[in-house]
Amino acid sequence: MLFAATMIPRGASDIMDRVPAVSSAFASDNAAPAHPKALDAILAANDGTTTSYGDDPITARAIERVKETFDSPGADVLFAFTGTGANIIALASAVRPFHEILCSDIAHSLLDEAGGPTLVSGASLLALPSDDGIIDPALLTHRITRRGDVHHSQPRIVTITQSTENGRLWQPDAIAEFIDHAHDLDLLVHVDGSRVANAVAALDVPPAQAVGDADIVTIGGTKNGMLFGDAILVRRPEHFTGIEFVQKQIGHLASKHRYVSAQFDAMLADGTWLDAAAHANAMAARLSTGITHLGLHLSTPTEANEVFVDVPAEALEVVREHFAVHAPDPHKPAVRFVCSWATTADDVDAALRALAQAQDRII
Repeated sequence: MLFAATMIPRGASDIMDRVPAVSSAFASDNAAPAHPKALDAILAANDGTTTSYGDDPITARAIERVKETFDSPGADVLFAFTGTGANIIALASAVRPFHEILCSDIAHSLLDEAGGPTLVSGASLLALPSDDGIIDPALLTHRITRRGDVHHSQPRIVTITQSTENGRLWQPDAIAEFIDHAHDLDLLVHVDGSRVANAVAALDVPPAQAVGDADIVTIGGTKNGMLFGDAILVRRPEHFTGIEFVQKQIGHLASKHRYVSAQFDAMLADGTWLDAAAHANAMAARLSTGITHLGLHLSTPTEANEVFVDVPAEALEVVREHFAVHAPDPHKPAVRFVCSWATTADDVDAALRALAQAQDRII
């Protein structure tokens, strides 16, 4: 306390009180607090001792819960601390260094995982053109024409994201067609489901229908109210031999595994995971409607919990006086607002006021 007091200039606390706080309410769903249900589950798991590294009754129950939720009784289930870790585990276990991982041109695994899938697996990542992350199945056909040619990487797995990085939804018939076509081409399919709860809630379909017949699915927990943790649903374990060793090698086999898995058990048990996602989607719809009423242009349709709006650079400076928001592509005017289970109507209305103020300042 003495050190802190000597380091703060006289009157500095008064100055800080007058500095307007920049809200992180729309920076990301990662910025949201943990859901009470998740925290309660962690506290409940913190009772006595049990076996470690996932060999405990809480994790066993969570595994069955995930399998039941996604109608995958024959699947294996693993848990990871982060979405990036879950994606790397899923993809790296499917390939060898001469293989090729296909993805969209905006895939998180391509742009936002610091080359992790390539580093761990040795395989190359190849981006396919997409419509906000939705890939035309016909593009897969073009990529397998050099199969067996020793001079070229061999396509092995394609990863898609539900909902996509730009907030778009793979409709059930579209994802089914895509995955069936990939399987016809002897490609495995991974679904990055960091926001799959938002997709399920928005589509109003059973979870299994939202991810189609994918071979492996990563299921987001962190973005949907958990303190930490994503699950990996391995529907065809025979294609992912050694996946548990990859999980261990990259540091995602938690010794106190129950604190990750308990959150999934609790959130999935009574539908809280979908209630949380539905609320986030509703707040995004409210924000999107307000933005169009302001006369601003939506960069992409609002279909889940992310809203993308074109904001000129000078107006963005004004918005950032109030809210921390992300511009995914520095060469485009699109700015992202992400809603979460904790977003309130007041948050949305404040964001709309900030956007209106930004408009006024540049007119």
